[in-house]
Amino acid sequence: MYECPNCGGNLKFDIARQQLYCDFCGTQVDPYDFHKEKDAEESGPSSGEYEVTVFTCPQCGAEILSEDTTAATFCSFCGGSVILDSRVRKERRPSRIIPFTRTREDCRAAYRRLLGRAFFAPKELKDESLIEKFRGIYMPYWVYSFRKKGTVTMPGERSSRKGDYQITNNYDIEYEIDEDYDGLAYDASSTFSDSLSGAIGPFDMKEAKEFTPSFLSGFYADTNDVEKQVYLEEAEETVVRDAVRELSGDSACRKYQIRQEAIREALRPAERSIELAMLPVWFLSYRNGDRVSYAVVNGQTGKAAADLPVDGKRFLAGSFLLAVPLFILLNLFLTLKPELLLLLAILPAFICVLISNDQLTRIIAGETGEDDKGLASVRPAPGEDGKEQKTRELSRLRGPLMNVIGIALCLVFLNFLAPLLIGGLQGLLNRVSGENDVAWMTLINVIFPLVLFWQVVRAVFFKRRRNVRDRAPSKKKGPFGGGHFKEKWPVLRKPLAGIGCALVICIWNPVSDWFYYIGALICMGTALWAILDIIRQYNLLATRKLPQLNRRGGDEDGSDV
Repeated sequence: MYECPNCGGNLKFDIARQQLYCDFCGTQVDPYDFHKEKDAEESGPSSGEYEVTVFTCPQCGAEILSEDTTAATFCSFCGGSVILDSRVRKERRPSRIIPFTRTREDCRAAYRRLLGRAFFAPKELKDESLIEKFRGIYMPYWVYSFRKKGTVTMPGERSSRKGDYQITNNYDIEYEIDEDYDGLAYDASSTFSDSLSGAIGPFDMKEAKEFTPSFLSGFYADTNDVEKQVYLEEAEETVVRDAVRELSGDSACRKYQIRQEAIREALRPAERSIELAMLPVWFLSYRNGDRVSYAVVNGQTGKAAADLPVDGKRFLAGSFLLAVPLFILLNLFLTLKPELLLLLAILPAFICVLISNDQLTRIIAGETGEDDKGLASVRPAPGEDGKEQKTRELSRLRGPLMNVIGIALCLVFLNFLAPLLIGGLQGLLNRVSGENDVAWMTLINVIFPLVLFWQVVRAVFFKRRRNVRDRAPSKKKGPFGGGHFKEKWPVLRKPLAGIGCALVICIWNPVSDWFYYIGALICMGTALWAILDIIRQYNLLATRKLPQLNRRGGDEDGSDV
């Protein structure tokens, strides 16, 4: 608490005035002119630490810092309305800070504009009593700066043809490089997700000021528990990518055909520095059962982002209002044969499979922390107990066995299943088109079996591999990528059952049209069931598990790079 020199009231940082301000007597004090005695004696800039009150949530373990000793009555991270435990502790002193420039009213207005585009968002998110709970929190960020200056040499070449000869001249191209990147910021808190942090970025580090604890008066701050090396490689890659894009447009670089690999190596920064900064974020949590969603607003630029779940009832009502006129129009102007209707019914079910697979992959990545480097870095690496050792040994044995099984499945598919399926589709398309069309036959007999065979081979032999210890996420390859089939199967089997039923009817090729109508109805019913699952999956993506944090300080050694 900072006492007013005139009346003894509590001085708090005022965003509009950018000064410490007393609500009782109107006194204004520059943050750099006001130093508490203990700051000067114990926690000056040279000590690298400052004393602060730490509030700890008894439910989730989240910690927030404050210069005020007034009790905090709710947790910003789990949404729990509880009195947070408090104690005084020394924290690492950040180097820089960007003070709040957007007021609470600016924050609320930005959030309302964001909700204005969310037609299916639950009405609870628009409740004024919830919007009032926006809390100003200084989030810790690691700020990376890179520099390279000097002469670099890159190999280049020019080719020309003279008669029957191809002549290539090799050159050494010299460039004077002076690249300077200052202010690449990545959040240093595991409680602040990378997705939300990236959505409200970037911050303008040119407006950063030297840190002094008085800027925190009236606000809170999160603790840093992510090591500074976690984002170092990503930050350096960003610098190299931007530098390569800039230099690749140079006329000499294009003229002498300098390879991208040579440019990347030449422009890789030679010097780097990392410092801790506090950056302003307005933070709001909405708790629904055992899930929580967040809304954040950049306290410097006013850019807003939020986890916005979907109200299932609103979505279905809106879809019904859209489907009725669409059905009437199609019924008036389009007549479908039973066979074609069945094929069209397969399409939405197949699309549901693709969407569900993608969403489930993202859900699993989010729940396990694979998509958040900061969160993954603070989780302990897998132990070396006997159970995990046995699991690894079984995995090594399972690989060759699965390859043998995969080869057998491919042979069975090529010899039995593919001809049967192709024959059924060929007969169905003949009935729909009424004639043997060459393009259709080429598609069915050549392209279709090749695509199916490649999917089988890829599913068996090309598995996702990732470093379990680093928990680094792997990029999906293709629409059926992402792995975790065991976790996805309970959801994917619903639309797949409808597709399977339709394909059986296609292969069977019955005479009565009622079979096609029944198959189309079943396929569309499973697609509707899958759509309801997709809504639930989206709400899982738009919300997060309640945090259960076992805090540990990032970069505890305090060393610089």
